[in-house]
Amino acid sequence: MRWAWTMGLVSLAAGLAGCPKPQILRFTATPSIVCPGDAVTLSWDTNGSVWLEAIPALSGLGDRARSGTQTLPVREPTRFRLEVSRGSKTALTESEVLTPPRPVEYGVVDSGQPSPFTCRTEERVLETSLTLEEGNLSPQVTLGEVRNLNARTLVMDKAGTSATLDEGARSSAFEGQPALGRWRLRLPLDEGERCEDALEAVDGRLLLQFQLSCPR
Repeated sequence: MRWAWTMGLVSLAAGLAGCPKPQILRFTATPSIVCPGDAVTLSWDTNGSVWLEAIPALSGLGDRARSGTQTLPVREPTRFRLEVSRGSKTALTESEVLTPPRPVEYGVVDSGQPSPFTCRTEERVLETSLTLEEGNLSPQVTLGEVRNLNARTLVMDKAGTSATLDEGARSSAFEGQPALGRWRLRLPLDEGERCEDALEAVDGRLLLQFQLSCPR
């Protein structure tokens, strides 16, 4: 009996040691910036038992399947928390949804080949584009001021509207437009300046600040 009891403990310990750790393979809340009342879709993929909650609290969450999606409305900045468990082990992650008004920074970075920047020698500009998509923003989110965060003049175009912003300058030219969409961004070259010099002058990146808002 003593031998059988010892072997039972060994088998139990081996079983616990072989239990896979809880893993969160994916957890997203999209769009990440919404207007009050907009729907947010939660999507997750794990290998264990799932518990979902929100801060501030929202109804309709709690125990869920190890993988799935759920859509629910939010009315204020909300942090969603997912906890997955297997046996006595747990793993936790969070995803936050924000609501305007708030300033948000976006950028284009030259991270290698192919470069997102195009040198247009005839026009004497270094050009790129920035696209804000529905995974980032609700279609209800609109623009207020835009600000040039770069150490040189920037020309911005979107949906037929254009603005030239000096270093650190702000513009309300796009106010009221949907934030979603494609922006054309151009750096005018100085006399005798090469595109490589212009790119180096901004450390290989263009940064913008958008003041986002919601319809009243």
